[in-house]
Amino acid sequence: MKTRVVSRIRSAYAWALLTLVMLPLFPVASLRRVLTARSDPQRDRLRVFVARWVSLYGRFTPLYHFRIEGREHLPKGAHVLVANHESGLDVLCLLQLHSPARFLAEHWLFAIPLAGRLFEDCRHLPVEIGNRESGRRALVEAEEALAAGTPVVVFPEGTLSPGGLSEFKPGAFVLAKRAGVPLVPVLIEGAARAWQPGALIVEGRHDIRIAVLPPLGADEVKAAEAEVLSQRVRDRLVAARELV
Repeated sequence: MKTRVVSRIRSAYAWALLTLVMLPLFPVASLRRVLTARSDPQRDRLRVFVARWVSLYGRFTPLYHFRIEGREHLPKGAHVLVANHESGLDVLCLLQLHSPARFLAEHWLFAIPLAGRLFEDCRHLPVEIGNRESGRRALVEAEEALAAGTPVVVFPEGTLSPGGLSEFKPGAFVLAKRAGVPLVPVLIEGAARAWQPGALIVEGRHDIRIAVLPPLGADEVKAAEAEVLSQRVRDRLVAARELV
């Protein structure tokens, strides 16, 4: 009973902290977008600013401890970052990397009040799962972002897979191959245990591992077929899980 009460108090504090961190961000990010429109046309610096701001929650929340490994593997310039997708916390996990990357994100997120405007300000890329035209349009915009030197984040499973890696969809690997840019695998581990979708109370404090693995270089990406690249990335993610 005591543990349950403590969890309720910790969770209430964590939600209050999230509100305290996020509410000022919405107007500040919009103002920054306007003031830096000329100096930051791709909004890369805006996305880094937002990531650093949101990371304040990651640093002080009593519910999660984010452990980042391999940050040095993140290349500068354009690349496609692919991560497994086990929880709604995964975006928060990747923001801890302070990358200027644009996310391919489900379209309904852009309809959320305040948060949707922030997604638009940061020029993230909406995609409707199961809609081929939406997927094609998102990949075209992602390719344009890469051509401008901006990284792109894709969850190749396309949906949440809390029980382990699901089958990868080919889009991320076709995109990297067309653009001729590195593929960077990132393993997120522990997020599924840390937060169940829809849960308001989180029991205990959870360790979440964010491991940036050595990238597949541009030459390797250009030389291999998309299916081969998908399997190589998947193998690296599986191997990284087995090392824990």
